[in-house]
Amino acid sequence: MSKIKVCHFSSVHGSHEVRILVRECVSLARAGYDVYYVVKGESREENGVHIIGVGEPPKGKIRRMMNFTKKVYEKALSLDCDIYHFHDPELLPFGIKLKRLGKKVIFDSHEAIPIQIMSKEYIPYLIRGLVANLYKFYESYAVKRLDGVVAADPYITGKFRDRAKRVVNVNNFPSLEDVIYSPRNFSQREDLLFYVGSVNDVRGEKIMVEAMKEVKGSLVIAGKKWEKELDYVPDNVSYFGEANRKQVNEFFSKAVAGLCLMKPIKNYYNSQPTKIYEYMAGGLPVICSNFPACIEAVEKTGSGFCVDPFDVEAVRKAMRTLLENHELAQEMGTRGRKTVEAKYSWEPEAEKLIKFYQEILQ
Repeated sequence: MSKIKVCHFSSVHGSHEVRILVRECVSLARAGYDVYYVVKGESREENGVHIIGVGEPPKGKIRRMMNFTKKVYEKALSLDCDIYHFHDPELLPFGIKLKRLGKKVIFDSHEAIPIQIMSKEYIPYLIRGLVANLYKFYESYAVKRLDGVVAADPYITGKFRDRAKRVVNVNNFPSLEDVIYSPRNFSQREDLLFYVGSVNDVRGEKIMVEAMKEVKGSLVIAGKKWEKELDYVPDNVSYFGEANRKQVNEFFSKAVAGLCLMKPIKNYYNSQPTKIYEYMAGGLPVICSNFPACIEAVEKTGSGFCVDPFDVEAVRKAMRTLLENHELAQEMGTRGRKTVEAKYSWEPEAEKLIKFYQEILQ
C-alpha cells in the first residue's frame, strides 16, 4: 500500500520555520506519511521531509500576494497529494480551489488574524475595523468549505469553534529533542540574559534595553530586527541577528534567564508565547509579561517572574535578582524544565495532529 501524500505549503514562512517543518512536517513523516513542504528558497531533503523550493518572492506584500501565492499553489498542486495543509491567510482562495478539485484541505491558523489586523500600523487606523471584519467574513466563508482548521493555541481555537467543520488545538510547544537541556551548572555561567524572536517595540525591545542601562550583566538579543535602530543602546546589550536552533541552544547553555516582555495588545495578551516554553525546556528561568498563560506556566510553577511589561523598574528588579543569585536562577530553571516535560511539550501535540489527519481521511 502506497503512503498517503501530504503537502504543507506557505507563501510567507521560510523553509526552516519551526512549527511547520520541525514540528508538524517531521512528526507526520515519522508517522508514515510522505511529506512535502512547498516554500520559498531552494529544494532539499531534511528529516524525511521533501522541501520543494520555489525561489524567492518579490519584494512587497502586494506583489507577493498577487504573484508568489499562485506560484506556490501551482507547485503544490503539481505534486498531486492527498492532503493539503497551508499556513497563510493569503492562501485561503487556493485552499478553496483545492477543495473543488476533490482534495482534503487544512488551514493552519498561527494567529487570530482579525485581532492581529487591529494592531497593524500600516493599515490606516480609521479603516482597521472594516478590514478586520471583511477578512473575518471571508475567512468564515472559506473554512466552512475546507476539511478542518489546526489552531496554534486555545484562544485561536475558540475563534473557529462555530465557523469551521472541524478545529483542533495543536499547541506550538517545544519538542524535548529539539531544545537541549544543558547540564552546565549556573555557578559556571556568565551574567548573561537572552532574548530570541522578532525584535521590535511591541515585543519588548525598548523596555529590555532601557532596563539594562542600570543592570550589571549583559543581554544578547537574537532575531530579525523589524524597526529602526534605537537612539541609544548601552554597551552591555548586543544584537546577534537571526539564530538557528544550534545557536539558540548554545545561548541557552550560557545564559541565566530568558526574556519575553511583549506588550499587552489583544493578540499577544491572549496567546501562549512559544518562547517562554522554549526557555523553560532549555532550563532557563523566565522573565515575562504578566499575561494569563505566562502566569499559569511561569509564576504559578515558580519558574521565573511575571512583570508589567511597561514597568521598567519591575523588569530591572527581576533581572538583578537572577543575575545576582545564580543558585535561585538554576532552581527556577529546573522547575521550568520539569513543568514543560509534564505539560508543555510538543510530543502530545503531535499525537493530536496525527489523530486529526486520521479523522479527515475517514
